[in-house]
Amino acid sequence: MQIERVEIRPFSYEDAYRFNEMFSTYFRDDFKIEISDTKMEVICSEIADRVTSENAWMDMLLVDSDLAGFIYYQIDNPKSDWCEREGWGFIREIYIKYDLRGKGLGTKLVAHVENELYNKGAQDIYLTSDEMGQFWNFCGYKKTEKLSDINHDPIYEK
Repeated sequence: MQIERVEIRPFSYEDAYRFNEMFSTYFRDDFKIEISDTKMEVICSEIADRVTSENAWMDMLLVDSDLAGFIYYQIDNPKSDWCEREGWGFIREIYIKYDLRGKGLGTKLVAHVENELYNKGAQDIYLTSDEMGQFWNFCGYKKTEKLSDINHDPIYEK
């Protein structure tokens, strides 16, 4: 597939249906998590509410005008549902459609969000991941010896 145009823009409620489809694929195919459609709709609705209330942000990746991925991020604070490192930028989730992986879109999305987090006041950024270590290392993140107190996955820092 030839990529002609890449755009990254903030999530809007018009994206909700496609986001739900992508997030469902992310959970079911990438993580092999069995989850009902009803539960998935609740999770996606909660994320949309968090994003629109400005406790967290989500940006959508468009490739040739088609939604092709997302990245969900925040600056940890006591008001958020996840606050492991107050004041740190936190990349919560990233997803790129399977057929577009390996084309540099993930690194472009991560670089965009790093810039956003630094502009919002984060001095440092972290994430948790039990997979994709090679990708995160390529993006400049280093795996620490620490595990998240919340999801027990390894913590990566930049």
